[in-house]
Amino acid sequence: MGTWPLWIAFNAGVAFLLLLDLGLFHRRAHAIALREALLESAAWIALSIGFGAWIFVARGRGPGLEFFTGYIVEKSLSLDNVFVFLLIFQYFRVEPRYQHRLLFYGVVGALVLRGAMVAAGAALIARFDWILYVFGAFLLYSGFKLFGADHAVHPEKNPLVRWAQKHLPMSQTETAQELFVRQGGRWLFTPFFLVVIVIETTDLVLALDSIPAVFGVTRDPFIVYSSNVCAILGLRALYFLLAGILQYFQYLDEGLAITVMFIGAKMLAEPWVHISTGLSLAIVGGIIALAILISVVRAKPEARTVNQTQKKGRLRTAPPLTPELIHGLADPDVTRRSQVAHDLYNHGIARTLNWFDDWGKDHEFQSLIVMDHRGRPGGEKAAWPKLTIGIAVQPETFEKIRSAHGSPPLADAPADQDVLEFELEYSRGGMSYVLLDILTTKAPEGNGAIARFLEKFGEGIQQIEIDVTDVDRATEILRARFNLIPVYPATRPGANGTRVNFFLVTGRENQKVLIELVEHPNGLHQSPVTGH
Repeated sequence: MGTWPLWIAFNAGVAFLLLLDLGLFHRRAHAIALREALLESAAWIALSIGFGAWIFVARGRGPGLEFFTGYIVEKSLSLDNVFVFLLIFQYFRVEPRYQHRLLFYGVVGALVLRGAMVAAGAALIARFDWILYVFGAFLLYSGFKLFGADHAVHPEKNPLVRWAQKHLPMSQTETAQELFVRQGGRWLFTPFFLVVIVIETTDLVLALDSIPAVFGVTRDPFIVYSSNVCAILGLRALYFLLAGILQYFQYLDEGLAITVMFIGAKMLAEPWVHISTGLSLAIVGGIIALAILISVVRAKPEARTVNQTQKKGRLRTAPPLTPELIHGLADPDVTRRSQVAHDLYNHGIARTLNWFDDWGKDHEFQSLIVMDHRGRPGGEKAAWPKLTIGIAVQPETFEKIRSAHGSPPLADAPADQDVLEFELEYSRGGMSYVLLDILTTKAPEGNGAIARFLEKFGEGIQQIEIDVTDVDRATEILRARFNLIPVYPATRPGANGTRVNFFLVTGRENQKVLIELVEHPNGLHQSPVTGH
């Protein structure tokens, strides 16, 4: 159905929408809020539905159903892109305000690359009919590999990235959202250029599934291309809408795998079994909807377990986390300080509920966690993971809290790290055990990690420390089995001669949580100051 005027008009419309999006709505770099992402995603979906309705009316029921089937297939498979993009941004530590512009560059490149792939696929099909069976077999293989897929990204192994780092003049300055910067009279590539390379090459690999999948629905190159483009245009808004909750769709990979395998089997069986486009649309939509539904139903018992735990008192309902609550650690009344410490600890532990239990189910990782064995009333023993909640405060608050606790000694932090810290321990009748790490910056106007946190978020929970016996092995487990990217490629020195590494994970209510793995090879932890 694709005539040259239609191709030109469609691409001109896409170019206009992209320019409007970048030039009007996203002229200034800013973090995309949930409401903005929701409105933008709804707008892109509405435009796609409108275009599909036009095909339905102008070109007939068959092409219309083919477009919507291809759109749903591509939109579903693009959820994998969302998860991978999240890992890429975590790896390169890209600030949220710059992520939309980088995704814009990625989308423009993806449109060009996928257009070329559609053209190549159409040419192959026109010349070699049997290539459809190759596509079908490839989709069966790809669908099988999607079961339990490892989404870990390793940009350091990307050959294009390695070539660029070796041969291109690179600047180490992250200049806003620019890909190139002029320094010392010459043009240099910025680290953001490497991010775009990784995004483009990753999308190209993922497109190897999606393009043949849509060819399994229709042979019309225009419908294959336009359904792909419509799905990709909304990918940026979809990323900001779903990045924080995609981890809860734990059966989505299985749904995508079955979808891809169904289309592959349909292509292979086409000479003998004909499946109409309308039935294909119903099957594909049903598979994806069922995968999401099962994920939601499966998540409910976990949420119920959390609620039951809170009702039993393990996590007392704490007052809101505010600077005023934190300042209670400097209260002259020791009972008040103890209660505040427990409230802050509960806030920190609440941020671990949707991921720490999963980590603990890995027997090897669990064996690496340093456990604390404490006496209980009646003489029984209870074992708890050693977790320390790191509270970042302003220097003046730091001194007040420290003074209220008898000026405990500062931790021996590496000189090149922007941190002053000391630890506090609170216990109450052996029934609970609380460790807090009070942190502040050496240079309030500087660019250190604590200074940046205080400037961006104010006083609050900055990190959660997990004591482990082998930080290198724990890091590798989280990287390989849980698809988490460490903040630092290698373990680095920590306070008091320890070795540490960090991970940025998503906690409850889409909160970002910085996790510090702290190595204590003998399972011993330096005794902090006892608060009560």
